[in-house]
Amino acid sequence: MNSNKPELLAPAGGMTHFEAAVENGADAVYFGGKGFNAREFADNLGKSEMERSISYAHKKGVKTYMTLNTLVKESELTEALKQAEEGASSGADAFIIQDLGLAALLRKELPEMPLHLSTQATVYDPEGVEMAREMGFKRVVLARELSLEQIRTCAAVPGIETEVFVHGALCMCLSGQCAMSALIGGRSGNRGQCAQPCRRRYELEEEAGGTLGEPGYLLSPRDISYLSDLDALVGAGVDSLKIEGRLKSPEYAAVTVGTFRKYLDRVLSGGDPAADPEDIRRMEQVFSRGGFTRGYLYGKPGGALLSGESPKHKGIFLGEVKKVRPSALDREKSLLEVDLARELRVGDGIEVMAPGFPGGVVSYIKGKKKPVREARTRERVWIGDIPGAIRPGDLVYKVTDRVMMEEIRRTYEGRMERSEEPGKIPVRGWFYARAGEPVRFAVTDPEGRTIRTEGTLTLETAVKAPTDRETVLGQLQKTGNTPFELADCRFEMEDGLMIPMKEVKQVRRQALEKLENERENG
Repeated sequence: MNSNKPELLAPAGGMTHFEAAVENGADAVYFGGKGFNAREFADNLGKSEMERSISYAHKKGVKTYMTLNTLVKESELTEALKQAEEGASSGADAFIIQDLGLAALLRKELPEMPLHLSTQATVYDPEGVEMAREMGFKRVVLARELSLEQIRTCAAVPGIETEVFVHGALCMCLSGQCAMSALIGGRSGNRGQCAQPCRRRYELEEEAGGTLGEPGYLLSPRDISYLSDLDALVGAGVDSLKIEGRLKSPEYAAVTVGTFRKYLDRVLSGGDPAADPEDIRRMEQVFSRGGFTRGYLYGKPGGALLSGESPKHKGIFLGEVKKVRPSALDREKSLLEVDLARELRVGDGIEVMAPGFPGGVVSYIKGKKKPVREARTRERVWIGDIPGAIRPGDLVYKVTDRVMMEEIRRTYEGRMERSEEPGKIPVRGWFYARAGEPVRFAVTDPEGRTIRTEGTLTLETAVKAPTDRETVLGQLQKTGNTPFELADCRFEMEDGLMIPMKEVKQVRRQALEKLENERENG
């Protein structure tokens, strides 16, 4: 296969995740039903939810893959087959399978359904890929521990597609083949119930007695991110680029999918593959364990693979605690004096790197003279009211950005419901913005009619806050009382521009009015 344009595959832990992934540019979405999937604790879909979500995705031209990727007991095969039949009848485009016995049963009972071999099958060389092809799999999801050269040799095997994880959590055990979870936590990761033993705190004991080094999160890997390596993966011939995260939030799905969509499109059009640090920061803000790793893509990472002082979402560094004093409202809580390395607003969430990870939602910010609702980078402020034992010198991280999360949710909330409203005609959009030129917008209806419009102002580079894609998309999607809805939109938008929303509103309104007139007049 080895297509020149790999698909972007997104996680969906529930219906809202579906919306977030589809509306932010996914080519395909993978999800789980109510059983036999490796994320049992996700907000998995029942039959009616599957039907709605898959129908919505298909309307947008997005494929859907159902995960049936746990090991299955012989006594469970009838129920597993029933779950598969529900997915097939709901319109799923393929199944992701780990258990080879279940795969054999599905090839017999549902021969029309394509099968993808899960990463938990630990395929790591061309011989394994060839074996998967001979067993009837359409695609193999490669092990996560492979180098770029190993990926290249696997992708060169003819007659079968290859899929590679490009962002998200790593397992300390080979491609999720974890026995620790069952041994320590009594829950098997291979049965969809991972207890995350790698995220626990450990200490090393010497055989002769005593401990070696300081206790810590000694088995907790960072999340991988290959955002700046998309050109290499495209060149390697990979067919699908997969984002991990069915247990993470819809906002995570929206940001990661939108960011990877931006850079994959840039790479495919011959643009600069280097990622903007601000785009990476947005992904770190929505979820990261102290930054990202490139895993094994360019060799063994050593200690750089590990997340260090925190095994969970750490967010963005905010500053160091200078002073601590009790809150006047609650003596069990504290006010923290911090020199801000990032902007901060009331309603943001913070966490302190101290025992127990104290933190909470910021309810109070005091500047030089008075309380404020927000503070800028490099300001010294008092932050409250935060529970827990905190000392000067402790490091503070912003784990939630309230405004950013609100902006993200506007890119997808309610889109599935609106797509089910009768009478709305889905149209595809194209938005163009470059410095020194006016904005351009085009819409195409299902019959192929295309209307192009152009703004009146010449765009300039922003002096302070540039306009982002999400803001523009939000304005373009305001189709109001027109008979249309913007099903998707392709962007050719230069970074760092100041784009007046009145220009966006104008080109959208003109395009839809002209399209409506053309449809009425035949």
